[in-house]
Amino acid sequence: MSRLLLAVALVGLAGCTSSRTAEPPTTVGDPVSDLLVGRWDMTRVYERGQDVTDQHDPADDRFIELYADGTFESGGQPYGRNTGRWTYDHARRDLVLDSDLGPEDDSQWVVTLRGDEMEWGGAGSEFARRFRITSRRVSR
Repeated sequence: MSRLLLAVALVGLAGCTSSRTAEPPTTVGDPVSDLLVGRWDMTRVYERGQDVTDQHDPADDRFIELYADGTFESGGQPYGRNTGRWTYDHARRDLVLDSDLGPEDDSQWVVTLRGDEMEWGGAGSEFARRFRITSRRVSR
């Protein structure tokens, strides 16, 4: 089971393929991508609009940290620590997490930033699109 944000686990099970074409994703040095860098604490998880946070973040300690070098680390109960690489395609607002745990834990998100709040919408499959996560930046 995934050790990323819970929805990452759920999205990873469903895959994250996309047939859309766009410019290559960027990470380091891209102004939009640089806004994503930092530690983000999970605040809410929604499945089909229903708040399921208590199931997916029972200890209120889930987080992901996106580093400027294109790597990430996530952690918190009940999934533990995970690492990998991230890319962001600003034209599509797609954040892709490539997990070191393997392709079954990879995920794709459409993200929206509002100051220090980020909304993650599952992408890549019908199953993934059932989920939406909100998170709050706690450090840069």
